[in-house]
Amino acid sequence: MENDPSDSWQIVFHIAEKDHLSVFETILEPFVDGICLDEDAGEAGRRVVAFCSAQPNAPEIESRFIVGALAVGLETPIFKIEPVASVDWVAQYQARTPPVTIGSFFIYPDHFDDELPADKMPIALNAGLAFGTGEHQTTEGCLRALEGLVADGYQIRNAIDVGCGSAILAIGISKLWPVVEILACDNDPLAVETASENVLKNDCAQAVKVFESDFYSASEVSAISPFDLVVANILAGPLIGAAGATAKQVSPMGRLILSGILNEQAADVVAAHEIAGLTVIDHLEIDEWTTLVLRLS
Repeated sequence: MENDPSDSWQIVFHIAEKDHLSVFETILEPFVDGICLDEDAGEAGRRVVAFCSAQPNAPEIESRFIVGALAVGLETPIFKIEPVASVDWVAQYQARTPPVTIGSFFIYPDHFDDELPADKMPIALNAGLAFGTGEHQTTEGCLRALEGLVADGYQIRNAIDVGCGSAILAIGISKLWPVVEILACDNDPLAVETASENVLKNDCAQAVKVFESDFYSASEVSAISPFDLVVANILAGPLIGAAGATAKQVSPMGRLILSGILNEQAADVVAAHEIAGLTVIDHLEIDEWTTLVLRLS
């Protein structure tokens, strides 16, 4: 029997720890429109529901789960794909994506319609995607590291957010340092589209330029490199592989913020960047995730 054309789909699986959600967000990012996590853990762990506007390809999802989970040493989850009425998943997503407060930032989704707190810097994000909403430890670590630089009186002329996703970090940079040139790039065209929408939504278009790039390959990067601030919230493997290229993007007195790193992976990430000529000056741990702040040695 054919599904109603208004129907959407959901991928349902369980993870052992809440901290692992960011890994599976990255794995599923090209295929899903939103992800929700049940706060209460059951016998099978925490239930994750990923919503899709088109029916996902089960073998491709399984392959990405196997490769992605293996890369970070996690067990490959068993999943199921189910049809769901579009109106149902939108309601579920909105119910499970409340605003998030991190330090001086108030991050809220499109459907939030209450009064914004006067003592916080608001960041509005497209509610269609969950990636980089601020509720995950990697994004929180980066935002707190940025605030730490401000608290230290650090000033910048330019910045780049590599693998920008929703562009939450680029937007955060523009809130903390209003008059600087900021690049936000991602190798996923869908992420670039979402990031562009969010930059417009937050009135940051004059400061933040969004474009597609695999790390630093785009001409927009070389045009203004090196940077006083480089932020890369990706995963440990790609960060290690790009360590040498990243070091070349950091200005002599610049700062580098890295995240997407499980605590047990931090030593390898640090070692790769030390070989590239960088030194760790700050190290934040939030649950099982590490954020690093580095400078040239």
